[in-house]
Order: sequence, then C-alpha cells, then structure tokens
Amino acid sequence: MRNIHERHVAASAERVGAVLETLATDHDQVWPGATWAPMVLDRGLEPGSRGGHDGIRYTVTAHEAGRLVEFAFDRTTGIDGTHAFTVVDLGDGASLMRHVLEGRAHGAMVLLWPLAVRWAHDALVEDAFDLVEAALGVGPTVTARWSPWIRLLRTALPAATDRADVRQVETPAGLISAAGLPRVDFTDTFALRLPPGSSRDVEDWHRALVSAGNPAWVAALMTVRNRVAQWLGLDTAGGSSDTSPFTLLTRIGDTLVVGADDEHLDFRGVLRVVGDDLQCATVVHEHNAIGRAYFTVVKPFHRRIVPTLLRRARSGAPG
Repeated sequence: MRNIHERHVAASAERVGAVLETLATDHDQVWPGATWAPMVLDRGLEPGSRGGHDGIRYTVTAHEAGRLVEFAFDRTTGIDGTHAFTVVDLGDGASLMRHVLEGRAHGAMVLLWPLAVRWAHDALVEDAFDLVEAALGVGPTVTARWSPWIRLLRTALPAATDRADVRQVETPAGLISAAGLPRVDFTDTFALRLPPGSSRDVEDWHRALVSAGNPAWVAALMTVRNRVAQWLGLDTAGGSSDTSPFTLLTRIGDTLVVGADDEHLDFRGVLRVVGDDLQCATVVHEHNAIGRAYFTVVKPFHRRIVPTLLRRARSGAPG
C-alpha cells in the first residue's frame, strides 16, 4: 500500500517546520487530538520514541527538525511499513506539507485497511493539514469534510471528548508476570482514570465491569467473535455478549487475574488500581496456528471493546 496526502501551504518551510515540531507535545498544532485519539509518544520526536494513537502503535525512526518525522509501525498494528510527515520548501514563502504511509498489510488489516482504516486515515490526515494552516493563520481555504462513511464508522467509536478518561499505556512487567502464562504472544494495557471519590478496590471495579453490560455494537462484535471461535473449534464458554468474557482466577495482592484457557490459546485479563488509574492488561498465549488465526481476526475489535467496557464501568463507578 502507498497512501500520499499533500497540501500546498502559503507559508515558508521554516514556519511550517516550526509547527511540525509541536507534534505529540502538550501544545500540539498538528495532530487533531480534539476529534481523534491523540498521538502520544514516550520521548517526543527523538528516534526510538515509542507510542501511537488509539490502537495504532509505532516508533520514531527518523527526525530532521522542521523537515521530517518518520515512524515505523509495530507489527501488532497489522502493517509492515512506515508513515511520515515531511515539509518541502517551494520558495517564495510557500511550502508543501506531505504525509506518506507505505507498507504491506497482514492479518486482519488486509480487510480492515480497504474497508475502514484507510478512510479514517485519510480523514485524520486532512484534518491535521487543516490544523497546521489554521495555526499559521493562512487557512485552510477549504476545510476538510468527513464523508458519510467516516461519520458512520465513527458512530461505533467514543466521542473525542470521552477519550481522555481511557488511554493506552505500555504493559507493566508486574501485570505480565501476574498473568502467569509461559509465553507472551500479545499484550496491551488500557488505563482508566477513576472518578474522584470512587472506590480504589480492584474487586469493586471487576464487579463494575461485569455488571456494566455491553452496548449493542459490542454485543454484535462479540457474537461475531464467538461464531469465528466456533468455526475454528475454540471454546466460547464465558464469552456471552452480556457478561465479562473471563472467569475470575485469582487475586494476588492488589492485582486481580481473570482469564480463559483453550487448547488453541490462553487469555488473561489483569486488573490493578494504581493511584487514580485502573490498569487493565490483556495477555495472550497462542498455542498453534488456529489460535493465531483467531486472535488476528479479533484483535482490532478487542482494541475497541476494552476501552468501551472500561468507560461503561466508570459511568457506574463504585463508591
């Protein structure tokens, strides 16, 4: 795949480059974090910095101040490749801002890219270009408009104003250890900001997750997940659409472990309250090709479902 966006900007490359340098900072003037999940990087724009937006993970591989920022996708994203912002000097006080994504899709992304991800990506990049021009006071002359398809896709996503309470973080080593699996083939962690005055007992939050129930779109995705699992010969016990998909296994100090095992793969969900955050880690051990195929299909849905369930638990926060 090769996806290119360009915008002629009526400002010098130096001015546009200065705006580019704000990317993923507290005063970001590039990434449209007000309407999309924010870009978060652990060490800013320096090479080796890791992070991403929503469930899309990547690492900074190159940075030329005011000219280029390049990222390589983590393989778990489903793309082997890179994406990059560049600024080109056109002379006479004008410049070109370009974003290029190129690589090869694998797993579920082979289907998700043409059906959904590409369209969301296109809309996000055009929104970013609008922000850059607005920050420079030179436009945009034509504001990007979301297509009906993008608006439909976003009905399944939480509103941007609701995103700040859940963020993806690196999985702490202690949560991986608590999962107790012999090998880790996949892990991710979402942190829910707990409301002031709410309980800090992890068991209270486990009960809140179980009792919160699922919105209709999550229930539908879980039904699809279960049918895929049945087709592949996986056990779907505990995977109903209206209860927690995992059985409580154990509590280790301040950490609660839930999970489900099958001959093809093992899941663990690890919950822990740290300060004002509820950390929810998913740890997966795939036994064979069937387990890998199943999790490849459900992984993109997993990254939507977990934050949604955390938000629903927060809405009925235990005291």
